[in-house]
Amino acid sequence: MMFTFAMVALLGLAVLAVTATASRYLSISAEIRAFTLAALGVGAAWLIDLDVFGVLAVATRDSAIGVTVTGLMIGGAAYFWQEILGFFTGLTRKLGDEAATLEKSEQLRRVA
Repeated sequence: MMFTFAMVALLGLAVLAVTATASRYLSISAEIRAFTLAALGVGAAWLIDLDVFGVLAVATRDSAIGVTVTGLMIGGAAYFWQEILGFFTGLTRKLGDEAATLEKSEQLRRVA
């Protein structure tokens, strides 16, 4: 069970990395980014044929449904990773104020 959770979490991080790389070169809006995360999650699940429900012995009507919903779970994990990493990025910027660091290193004084 923990192996399955780790696979979904790490695949979500990989999907986020691919999307972040693509968005660096392309202008992607928030809605298209969410759709891209979900689509890449489903693609990753189909690529490795990962069915979380089959691993957990949950009966589904068809294995394809399990793989598709697992892909949506991977896309959701990627969106979760995006928000968590954004939180820590903001926290880093808040705690390590770049302007104050520059002022101290260059011996600048306040004007206003």
